[in-house]
Amino acid sequence: MAKAEEFIYNRGFLDANLQLDGSANIRSNGLLQLTNTSGLLNGRAFYPSPINFNNRSSSAESLSFSTNFVITIVPRLKDSSGHGIAFVISHSTDFSHAAAIQYLELVNESTNGHSPNMFFAIEFDTIFSLDIEDVDGNHVGIDLNGVKLNQSVASAYFSNEERKNISLELNSGHLIQVWIDYSDEEQLL
Repeated sequence: MAKAEEFIYNRGFLDANLQLDGSANIRSNGLLQLTNTSGLLNGRAFYPSPINFNNRSSSAESLSFSTNFVITIVPRLKDSSGHGIAFVISHSTDFSHAAAIQYLELVNESTNGHSPNMFFAIEFDTIFSLDIEDVDGNHVGIDLNGVKLNQSVASAYFSNEERKNISLELNSGHLIQVWIDYSDEEQLL
């Protein structure tokens, strides 16, 4: 079995050596800030070393992964939308061709959905874009090689106490804990 890649940043990103792009920066308190409320900014942060998801030396090796992190989406004006955020696994960190707004800085109108893009993303989106078939203006979606959603649901969490899904406003400015698990064995995200 191959050695698992593991990295944990419990005390912020000051020593993380992330590859930052655009307006992304690491604040003095260790928080990663991708953009701010001053306008339409682009910001990305990537883990600095490639993780090989393709090379299995035996059929017993798993490509499963698990991650968790905290996000905050703060709109420029109260009762307005931000543009969301995406967790991305990609063969490249070059997204210079990408457009902002409804394309989440991953693709542009002419490259949206093309297989050479080779990325998987979980988007936390606060804009309703009819042309890319968003479910609403507050959703979580799965993107493959583009931002036309393969699957999406309105943002919510399951309350054990109330035994039901509770709506979650992504652009509330509150801290939101995210976890993403993929089981290769079950092929379940």
